[in-house]
Formats: sequence, structure tokens, C-alpha cells
Amino acid sequence: MMVSIFLWGFGLLLAGWGFYRMKKDFGQNKSNNNLIQLLLTGQASGIGQFVSGIIMFIIGFVVLYMQNK
Repeated sequence: MMVSIFLWGFGLLLAGWGFYRMKKDFGQNKSNNNLIQLLLTGQASGIGQFVSGIIMFIIGFVVLYMQNK
């Protein structure tokens, strides 16, 4: 139970930080927001943290399910 709570908290922290970085970095320069340029230049700051946070949150649910089984 404690592990799943830690994973949920860490996942929410990562997702929140990634969302903040995406809003801050891409909100300033609206002409460069296109996904192709992000993939080509590698300037996808925040997207990795956001996706990692969602995955950690899902892993937390899987751990909780496996512990209760």
C-alpha cells in the first residue's frame, strides 16, 4: 500500500512538473509549437516528464491491484 501511494505521489509530481514546463516553454513561442519541429529539434521539454508521470501513476495502480490480489 505504501509503495503504491509513493508511486502515485511521484507520478503526480512528474506529471505536474511536465505540464508546467510545457506551458512555460511553449506558451512563449506559439509559432514553434508544432509537433514536427519538436520531434526534429528535440526541444520537447516537459513532455517526457509528463508521460513519465502518467506511467508512474498507472504503475501505482498496478502495484495496488497486485498487492490486494
